[in-house]
Amino acid sequence: AQTYRRARRPVGGRQGPPRAQSAGGAAGSAGAAPRRGRGEQRRRRHGGERLGHGDGAAQEGPQRGPGQVQAGAAGQNKQHFITKNTAKLDRETEELHHDRVPLEVGKVIQQGRQSKGMTQKDLATKINEKPQVIADYESGRAIPNNQVMGKIERAIGLKLRGKDIGKPLETGPKGK
Repeated sequence: AQTYRRARRPVGGRQGPPRAQSAGGAAGSAGAAPRRGRGEQRRRRHGGERLGHGDGAAQEGPQRGPGQVQAGAAGQNKQHFITKNTAKLDRETEELHHDRVPLEVGKVIQQGRQSKGMTQKDLATKINEKPQVIADYESGRAIPNNQVMGKIERAIGLKLRGKDIGKPLETGPKGK
């Protein structure tokens, strides 16, 4: 008794012999017209004019026949195009970043909250914010927002802005 092995097939792909491709694109039925590329369809729609990108960007090269157009750097291995501004950017040493809440303010928030016997979650609920917002303000990670700072000031009764940080908040009628 002979045992026969099953023929191995390539993993993931089409089974069977490779199909012949026609010049116009993917193979179809015997009487199908060759598929047109996007550029050719565009030219047919726009009266035969070649549509490139920018002034004189479309070029017919020695390897490209009539109707085959390369626009800009398409089809080339120029992913990292160096511009004139690169040197200017390299010379730029200023780091741009948002200001954060000072740690002094974070400590005042924490002390004021603890003196009122509130947790971060309680304070957050009282001012209609998420607990993570309070945690960020206390740790100095938050970007200061005057609305949020005002709500926290009123909730804990301490000033968080200006030169009197940590002093009791004067509660009086708002004058307009």
